[in-house]
Amino acid sequence: MQVSPLAEGFAARITGVDLSKSLDDDLFAEIRSLWMEHRIVVFPDQTLDDDTLVAFAERFGRLFVHAQTSLLSKKRKEVMELSNLPEAERKTTHDLDWHTDQTYTPQPVFGTMLYGLVAPTEGGETLIADLAGAYASLPETLGDRVEGVSAVYSAEPRPKVRETPLNEDEKQRIPDCTHPLVRTHPYLGRKALYLSPLHMKTIGDLSEDDSLDLIRELTAHATQPAHVYRHRWAVGDLIMWDNTSVMHRRTPFPPDVPRHLKRAGFYLPEDKAVPF
Repeated sequence: MQVSPLAEGFAARITGVDLSKSLDDDLFAEIRSLWMEHRIVVFPDQTLDDDTLVAFAERFGRLFVHAQTSLLSKKRKEVMELSNLPEAERKTTHDLDWHTDQTYTPQPVFGTMLYGLVAPTEGGETLIADLAGAYASLPETLGDRVEGVSAVYSAEPRPKVRETPLNEDEKQRIPDCTHPLVRTHPYLGRKALYLSPLHMKTIGDLSEDDSLDLIRELTAHATQPAHVYRHRWAVGDLIMWDNTSVMHRRTPFPPDVPRHLKRAGFYLPEDKAVPF
């Protein structure tokens, strides 16, 4: 196994590993440690089906199943299809703003994996911001405003609502959640901003407008080039990230440019699952 850096202080490329095979415990433990240390790891040139993707993901923890059933694989419900191909039941055709997965739930998903089947030739990149590095480099005046403060996270995207807003039943099933704005990694003790601009409603006792101003200020800091890894997709890429320490977004791409990724995710153990 070979490891090479992809960005300054975070993100690594791992080669010489076939993820379709069962990994021995020592090799898996090394990969898990590298992933948590670097927040983001990329495995190029993989050949995976739904079963082998799930088998690798579930080594890390209990698997996540997305609530949007129209996006789930017909073979494995733990696999989400992100595709604009003609056969896709629900096409993914647009960009997606900065967010961290499932922040609006009591026990958010720990890790997310994306696997590339059809790579876009224009746009459709995945950008990932290092929120641990962003926290460590906060100016003192900004750092003082986030320490010891909680934020409210909502399934209704902010500052604009969905094209199809949640109905009242969905709002009841997915109530807003409160988490600390500075999150501590449950294994490493590393601190990071727990930032999800798409899903954050308010911060501390600030009004929604003042909260949005602070969210914009934090986002501008966290998405400086020094904190962002840009992934340009190639067929066979598997990328995974640690949701305790990064946020991500999808860049725009033309609707006639084919793109097909598969996604899997996994939770922390019950005793570490609630952000602190």
